[in-house]
Amino acid sequence: MAGKRTGVVALSLLSFLFWGMASHARASSALDYRSAWECDVTKFNWYCVVEEQEAPQGKKRKSKEEEALERLEQWKRELEAKRALSILEPTPENVKAYIEAQERLLQTASIYSDVWRRVVWQNPEINYSMKRPVASAGIEAFNRERRNKELETLKAINQEWGIFFFFRSDCPYCHVMASTLKMMTDLYGITVFPVSLDGGGLPEYPQPRVDNGLASMLGVSLVPTMVLGNVRDRRMIPIGSGVVSATELIERIYVLTQTQPGDNY
Repeated sequence: MAGKRTGVVALSLLSFLFWGMASHARASSALDYRSAWECDVTKFNWYCVVEEQEAPQGKKRKSKEEEALERLEQWKRELEAKRALSILEPTPENVKAYIEAQERLLQTASIYSDVWRRVVWQNPEINYSMKRPVASAGIEAFNRERRNKELETLKAINQEWGIFFFFRSDCPYCHVMASTLKMMTDLYGITVFPVSLDGGGLPEYPQPRVDNGLASMLGVSLVPTMVLGNVRDRRMIPIGSGVVSATELIERIYVLTQTQPGDNY
């Protein structure tokens, strides 16, 4: 008898539930939709994915980069706040909170560094070592190739380019630079035009040209100064002042005449 009453009660409750749902459906049309796959937040739908609301009229929605920047700034402020608190109130709790925040930052930085190198390894077009090797064997090969190009450049420019060498006969550094330039002429055939600012000569260049205003025109105020000059189109390219080694001077000539800014970086 009890079981029968239980079944009647259950049936009554079920009927009441369905009646309530039907009444609510008629009142609000919450179940009135064309497809279970059609999203409507006012209706009962297991598959409803609510899209982001449009930004208020006249206000541009933030990009992911802008949102990320705000999050990063907030993170930095929180970290700095924990650090400041741990310094001013160095309780174990405050110091521990700062250390934990710092550890989270270091962990994030480690992950970023790891992802960075993986991306570089897998994308040769952004791998700097493809242009400038960092391994010892690669560096040696790069330097050897670079040296060959520099020497080839010296041979190629001899027909059009020469070095104007501005000096004073009483300048000790000019005497050192004169020896270097004379050696470059003997080894590589580069032409040197010695220009004396005081009318005197040097052992390597006993009969120099006396400056006729060219130094002033080029802004030469210190000696020794070397300027690369093109005898055909009259281009003048300063390549250095003071004592410069032959190796350095050759590299500068190559860079300034054969490359564009950024090629070697």
